[in-house]
Amino acid sequence: MKIAFFMSSRNIVPPPKTGGIEQPAFYLIKELVKRGHKIVLFAAPGSKIKGAKVEKISPFSTIAKLERGQLEERVNNFYDTVALADFFSSGRQKNFDLIQFNDHVFYKILPFAGQSEIPIVIQINYPHKEIFPYLKKSISGIKNVHYLPMSDFIKSAMPGLNYLEPFYPSFDFKDFPLSFSKKEHLLFIGRICPEKGVHLAIEAAKRAGRKLIIAGGISPSNLSYFNDLIKPHIDNKNIVYSGEVDFKTKIKLFQKAAATLFPIQWDEPFGLVLVESMACGAPVIAFDRAAVREVVEDKVSGYIVPDGDIEAMARAIKKIGNINRRGVRRYAENNFSINDWVKKYEDIIRPLVLKNKKRR
Repeated sequence: MKIAFFMSSRNIVPPPKTGGIEQPAFYLIKELVKRGHKIVLFAAPGSKIKGAKVEKISPFSTIAKLERGQLEERVNNFYDTVALADFFSSGRQKNFDLIQFNDHVFYKILPFAGQSEIPIVIQINYPHKEIFPYLKKSISGIKNVHYLPMSDFIKSAMPGLNYLEPFYPSFDFKDFPLSFSKKEHLLFIGRICPEKGVHLAIEAAKRAGRKLIIAGGISPSNLSYFNDLIKPHIDNKNIVYSGEVDFKTKIKLFQKAAATLFPIQWDEPFGLVLVESMACGAPVIAFDRAAVREVVEDKVSGYIVPDGDIEAMARAIKKIGNINRRGVRRYAENNFSINDWVKKYEDIIRPLVLKNKKRR
């Protein structure tokens, strides 16, 4: 199959630092190329995947130059919209069997969908619960658009769309080595913001009497949160802030972590950090919310504790040694291997392509 794969102008694929949805997209495209599919990736400059053709959709990666915030979001939306308009108005969609759009703002492509008879698959990576009621009526009638949810939870957050089977983010486990080295610390990794619950990770680590390393970027809009609730606790001994780290450093942090804390304060649609941690053998301790039970198996790959219960998280930290790291890795491999999921992806999209070809 020949697939036009649209990412955002926001970030490079694969991401140079911790990244987000760009990481599993990288693994998916890489494996699709290996299996003989022709992929044209539309993404930010600097994106590179062996065997895939890359076309830049902006003069720079917007998040790398502008940092996450309102300005970055507006510039990002502009470049993405222009790229989509150019693609569809030129008739290039006729050269492909399938168009996949993969961005947090899933609806960017919808105004252009009517210009194409080619199947369009939109991967849903974010639960737009606030605005979805205003969009649902307008978008439900677009017949050639199919929605690929990141989790079953996404479907419950935005019900009634033309959903395909859930397609979990997956990884090449060769890039996530299992480690049995001395476990020095607890780990929080992700954006430094209230909805990720960094302040709660600090509180749980303190109650358990364990060292916590925090790794993640801070946007201007979250600087006051960091200064007020995070920075006062940083002593570079028991609570350490490492900033936003690159991929290799992230892996080392997972490998040496006794556990990764996931005290989310919002409806996380999946939790890439959970899989990355488990892949390295580091169990996770997560609040029971949103898609967490789709990703983590309680008492096997970590502990799921009641939503918002810091004391329960602290108790789970104290018994984390009961979780077998090899078993954690095995669980991750059995459920989130790119080799398995790329086959599922083919099974999901191939009928769409064949049906369209028959109709034509």
